[in-house]
Amino acid sequence: MLTLMKQEYYKAFKQNRLYIWLILGFLFPVAIIGIFKSAKTAGAVINLGQSLIYVQMAGIIITALSISQEFGFGTIRPLLSRRFSRGEVFISKLLLNISVYIGLFLSAFIGTILATVIFIPGYDFSQKYGYVGNTWHAILISIMDVAIQMIFVAALVLMVTNMVKSSGAAIGLGVVMIVATPIISVISLKLIDLAPILKWNPFNIYLGISSIGQIEPSAMKQLMNMSQGAMIIAYLIYIILMYGIAYLIFRKRSV
Repeated sequence: MLTLMKQEYYKAFKQNRLYIWLILGFLFPVAIIGIFKSAKTAGAVINLGQSLIYVQMAGIIITALSISQEFGFGTIRPLLSRRFSRGEVFISKLLLNISVYIGLFLSAFIGTILATVIFIPGYDFSQKYGYVGNTWHAILISIMDVAIQMIFVAALVLMVTNMVKSSGAAIGLGVVMIVATPIISVISLKLIDLAPILKWNPFNIYLGISSIGQIEPSAMKQLMNMSQGAMIIAYLIYIILMYGIAYLIFRKRSV
């Protein structure tokens, strides 16, 4: 597995220019906080200089490419001709993607801290922010919130990439899930009005998960018509199903 992971990182840096994505993740908050006066606020700092949207986009693109390029470039053949099974290859993709997400968050976090020190020198990270605590707590919750969303969207993207054998379609779906949240929210609420049981649809669960840390649990229950605990359980079930389906398709896919 260690040899396989080394190959995955080599391909990520060689084919996908991962180092460029990480550098951009660092520069994004520095540029936003440094250029725009409206970004010199606690809200902007908590959202890592508004770079969380970049982290999501970059993570989803790399996730889709990690699978599609194996078949597009034909690199899956030499992997399978050696001692590696499809299960090991699939797991290596998941481990690669998770480490890429961590790297993107870390680069954006470092860039945000540096930009805050340079461009907002009087900023106090210990100041209270909402009901979640101080700025450090709020940043951690923002990162965890986006990470949970990314894991959900990445599962969907992996499944679609394996189904249609196209990274473009999967990336497009991932982008829609990220940037069209208000539209998805309206559609989901309309469906729930038609049939209350549709509150369990995956888009509604995704919207609920996206709201964790932004609103209090009591308000969450009233808004989503389910407790936060039930929503988390539904989220985990969908994650297992989507990643499981993605693996089954990957296992049967011809090379």
